[in-house]
Amino acid sequence: MKLSKLILPMLAVLMLATGCRKAQIETYQFNITPAEWQRNEGDNLPGAFNYLYCTKDLPAIDRNVFGNGTVQAYAWNVYDTQHNLGAWNTLPFVYPLEVYVTDEFGNTNMVIVPENLRFEWEEGKVTFVIQDLDGFDPENMVSTISIKVCITRNR
Repeated sequence: MKLSKLILPMLAVLMLATGCRKAQIETYQFNITPAEWQRNEGDNLPGAFNYLYCTKDLPAIDRNVFGNGTVQAYAWNVYDTQHNLGAWNTLPFVYPLEVYVTDEFGNTNMVIVPENLRFEWEEGKVTFVIQDLDGFDPENMVSTISIKVCITRNR
């Protein structure tokens, strides 16, 4: 009787331990300069395929990730330039872009344009996309964007 009280819990622990997989997380960081963005130009009409994109090779995204893992990306956004404070934001991320527009009377006004930063992944590469929410051409990039890509796979 004492032996069965010891064996049964040990078998349960053994079954749980062999059924669990450990997840492995790999992190890669890209600093994308303005010159690396390419423009896909549609008809420059709302809803057209006007966007900026940058594709990076990432061999760590393999068949194992497709079947047993996931890919997540984060963009660094400085929200307080005076104190150099920022935070990582999960993609997709909509950020406000300040654009200065001059009207027909010569007045210059600041307009907030929402830009969507998202990503797509496939075997061996990841593509980052910037697109205006209204479908028009996004503004040209003027600064480097830091993006962190995390790959989680079960081992």
